[in-house]
Amino acid sequence: MLAFYDHEESEFYGLCVEELLTRRPAMTHVHEFGAGSGQAMVNVIRRVDFQGRMRGFELDETSAASARELILQSGLTGRYDVRHGDFFTGLRPGEKRRCVVANPPYLPHSEELPAFPHLSGGHTGAGISKRILSAGFDTVLMMISSYADPCSVLAHARACGYTLTSWMVLPLRMGAFSRRPHVRRRIDAMARAGTAFVAGERYLLAGGVWDRTGRGDQSAVLSRVMSRFGVS
Repeated sequence: MLAFYDHEESEFYGLCVEELLTRRPAMTHVHEFGAGSGQAMVNVIRRVDFQGRMRGFELDETSAASARELILQSGLTGRYDVRHGDFFTGLRPGEKRRCVVANPPYLPHSEELPAFPHLSGGHTGAGISKRILSAGFDTVLMMISSYADPCSVLAHARACGYTLTSWMVLPLRMGAFSRRPHVRRRIDAMARAGTAFVAGERYLLAGGVWDRTGRGDQSAVLSRVMSRFGVS
């Protein structure tokens, strides 16, 4: 299994993380869900000169090893650490959970055993996103897709006590995996049910920042943006 990488999506994710770290220089302890090759966060750390500590988790052993080599070559040892393992089981009991950044897998699927488990977000595509929101962090920066039940993700965040304090959104073309017939059939079924929102092969990817102590919740605005996409 190799880590998924999409240049446009990863660049947008990196931009969202960069914006967060630039606006909040006191944010010095960051967890990362799904480090992949490490390239996205290496670029961010260099651009903002992040002097804190970022700890990433990556399920694929080869990708984790590649990320560690890249970190070493980039001179970021001590600032960025990638561990091979599961994010949820790797969190230490009692440790401070200040901030997590994540571009989680969000492919919806109808099979009990999906063809691409490392890209699957469960039956609606929102399963892993909701687990991240339930992990107890003070601040969450996470990408959510308009075709992966985004309104329920936003509602789950509110139920977990979060306020959506800022967000950015980008229209993207579906990639090779989301255009696979069995995945696209699931997306189309969700669209008919009003839980996925697409315009042909285009969808919206949003990067949201949730805080437990934030004010001025913007969930309703983002929910309207997502749910109106593709509606004539």
